Amino acid sequence: MSRRPQHSAPPDKKGQARRSDPSLPRHGGSPPASGSGASPPPAGSSPAPDTGSPARSGRSSPADNGSPPRSTSASPARSGRSGYKRPVQSPDAETVMLPSYKKTEADAPEQPVPAAAGSPVLTEEEPDPSTRVLVIPRGKHGPARVSESSSRRKWISRAVLAAILCVQAALSLRMHNTAFEDEALYLYSGHLEIAHWLHGAALQGNYATYFSGAPALYPVLGAVADTVGGLAAARAVSLVAMLATTGLLYSLTRRLFNERVGLCAAVIFSVTESAIYLGHLATYDAPALFLLALGTWIVVRTAAFRWPVYLLATPVVALAVASKYASLLFVPTIVALTALAAWPYRGRLALIPPFAFTVALGGLLAGAVYQAGPSYLRGIDFTTTNRFLGNTPTSLLLKDSAQWGALAFVLAVIGAVAYAWKPQTESGERIALPGGRFRRIALGVVLTGTALLAPADQIHLHTLTALQKHVGFGLFFAAPMAGVGLARIIGDHFRRAQVGIAIWGGALVLGMVQANNLFNAWPNSTVFTRDMARYLQPHARYLVEVDEVPIYYLRGHADAQPLQFTSTYYIGYTDPQGQFLTGNAGYLAAIKAGYFRVIAYNFQTTPAVDQVIARAVRTSPHYRLAAAIPNGNHTVTQYIWVRTNAAAAKM
Repeated sequence: MSRRPQHSAPPDKKGQARRSDPSLPRHGGSPPASGSGASPPPAGSSPAPDTGSPARSGRSSPADNGSPPRSTSASPARSGRSGYKRPVQSPDAETVMLPSYKKTEADAPEQPVPAAAGSPVLTEEEPDPSTRVLVIPRGKHGPARVSESSSRRKWISRAVLAAILCVQAALSLRMHNTAFEDEALYLYSGHLEIAHWLHGAALQGNYATYFSGAPALYPVLGAVADTVGGLAAARAVSLVAMLATTGLLYSLTRRLFNERVGLCAAVIFSVTESAIYLGHLATYDAPALFLLALGTWIVVRTAAFRWPVYLLATPVVALAVASKYASLLFVPTIVALTALAAWPYRGRLALIPPFAFTVALGGLLAGAVYQAGPSYLRGIDFTTTNRFLGNTPTSLLLKDSAQWGALAFVLAVIGAVAYAWKPQTESGERIALPGGRFRRIALGVVLTGTALLAPADQIHLHTLTALQKHVGFGLFFAAPMAGVGLARIIGDHFRRAQVGIAIWGGALVLGMVQANNLFNAWPNSTVFTRDMARYLQPHARYLVEVDEVPIYYLRGHADAQPLQFTSTYYIGYTDPQGQFLTGNAGYLAAIKAGYFRVIAYNFQTTPAVDQVIARAVRTSPHYRLAAAIPNGNHTVTQYIWVRTNAAAAKM
């Protein structure tokens, strides 16, 4: 049997050349490229029947008929098939099956016929086509449903993110002041905790009953850093935590949307008052926010996984709540994200993670409270769940909340509305699977609404305490939608880039000014601490308005132990007659008896009590004014009264 010419096709019954149908989709259903000489049939129409193509039946291998194997360079023609429709591809499909065509005996070749120029040819080297199965490449833990960004795009985005983080770090590090009372309290209590663990030293206070976070967590971490490099090192821990929070915000926003939205979210959040202020404050707020951000990132990152990997976030979130009890306010948002982030990938199965996550987290927290003991439970009740009511008017709370977070919140509202209406900023934009409109609306409401949780809670309690810090927690969760809003304002192809720059500039100025004002709100204690050290005596008593600051700075002195100090928040004094007195009566009786060696106040933290103390010392023969120390901007004056030697001799 002679071999057919290489460039010929077997004729059909009528002697016509048999050619592959150019309208047949190949390799995943893609139509032929333009210029191939053929075009696909219109959707829903039937192609003209190929009367020259024989019906194909029976399938024989090249080994059976003695023919050499045929190449697979072309697809077979379809004979007499009407009603053909192009296979529909689903972006969520893992496998696409294309139709097969049967081979009949009529396909037996008669004689070689030269193929028309430019036409694809089916030769003897081609195997018979069968049902084609197109398997979409799979990711490490599931189908790669969203195409990855190019390497160049990734590196450019990372470079921009690095620049954003550098600006954020510079904005935080430019602020200077001595230790805030909360910083001093947590750091010196951390030193006492370490001494208690290592040497069995007394704690000199049951901190678990009134700390708003576990005293065995951040205070110890801050004290270790303070031992290594002082207050600057302790503040550096917070800076690293806030920079990592911004980085995680970019990463999770990129996975919820894309790189552009992630950068917009990071650039807005990084210049908010809370991000700048918390990045240079040695308290547990920055580490707690970082842990919440890490838990949220894990939930979003593992949303498409088949296995419940999202449960890895539960110990992280539990640690955040233990570090700062108020973090519990934002846990429902993370629970909701376990469903919203997974919905485009898993459909109704995404309703399972919220329940599993809640049960696992609840079990961890319940076990932690049980192991910690009743003192921790009292602390949680006192500082969080049953917090005392204040008297701050609602109008002031609304004003401060708007001042610290209105711009980012407005951008988040714009982003939520725009995303619900249309998921993409421009045609052809690469973006994560958006899901249906209901899912997009729910995602916008959950993320944007979280920014209102802290102000609503503080308005309920009528207290301004820590509002400037708690606002930042809500803004972190609203930042992804704020990134969508800023991206939509800038528009496709950076059409309105100047508007976006103006918005960022306004946010930058507001954040810088607000953070700087907050950081300079407390008086510089350098001179006060130096003067205070001159009047230390063994077993002496000191009444100081903010006693945490001198305790922290003077902790190396044997005559400045925490139990020697009394603050203007509370006093428990027993007079010579054995009567136990508290409040103003206690302060007045102690001053009258010359109980304190040093009395210091500044009319800032507890002005009402300070007025009572000031009147008492001015009329008391036991005390003299030793110093009046103004702070840097002369807005606060620290008054120091010292007991006279004559009064001390009578004691």
